[in-house]
Amino acid sequence: MRWFAAALLFAGCAFAQAPQPWRAVDLDRPGALEQLARDNPAHFTKIERILAEAPRRPFDSVARWVRTEFDATHVDTSHFLKTSYPALARLTFTLDSQQYTKVIRIDAPAQLQPAK
Repeated sequence: MRWFAAALLFAGCAFAQAPQPWRAVDLDRPGALEQLARDNPAHFTKIERILAEAPRRPFDSVARWVRTEFDATHVDTSHFLKTSYPALARLTFTLDSQQYTKVIRIDAPAQLQPAK
């Protein structure tokens, strides 16, 4: 029985450190950026730059850029693009221990790929 309790405790610790999408700050929510500017100005400054520059970058390089430039973790640029004009994609990333999510425009021109 002790091993079971220890396993639950260990699993709980690992689970608490993993990104939890339901705890993500949805930056598309009205007022979310204003609240972030009040509550965490350092994150707001980084996110403001991410949202301004990400649409102009080649889509395949956005995740690596956010990781290296802003020291973000768990960066995900969904490859499920919304086929609107301009195209839209969901960007999810973690700064410190807080996860953020935002739908961004993809303004960078597409590159032709040879058929395989």
